[in-house]
Amino acid sequence: MPLPSRIPEVAWRAGLDLNPLDVAGDGDAAWLSCLLWPGETGRAERLAGALATARRSPPPLHRGDLLADLPGLAAHAPPHATLVVYHSAVLAYVDERKRSEFAAAVRRLGAVWLSNEAPGVLPDVTVQPGDDGAFVLVRDGTRALARTDPHGTWLTWLA
Repeated sequence: MPLPSRIPEVAWRAGLDLNPLDVAGDGDAAWLSCLLWPGETGRAERLAGALATARRSPPPLHRGDLLADLPGLAAHAPPHATLVVYHSAVLAYVDERKRSEFAAAVRRLGAVWLSNEAPGVLPDVTVQPGDDGAFVLVRDGTRALARTDPHGTWLTWLA
């Protein structure tokens, strides 16, 4: 996979969710650990590391809808920054009309859009599903970049 010449500077970040979790609290952290599948090597360690990072430097999380509230939240990004909208395993939970409306909304923002979804969730992406259950990392709704493990174990960059 092509690596950047330097680590990108993160100028601003925020999360948007219908029901954001507070990982500073033991209850939500315990809930996340309950979602780990048995036998998946390394996931518990990655979750523990992610929780520790989020507790040290918590990102601002906002309760809201991906269509109604994304433009208002994105307006808070610094004007000099490249706005990147990233999601994983989100659009499969909304109907096709809402997926199309979301794609149009992200494009209106002028953002770099990175999605990690199952094959077929984004209609303009033609990567065929394999028998490995892989997701597809896609840029701007159309350009497949990589096949990915849905839980972050591996990534295979596409030519």
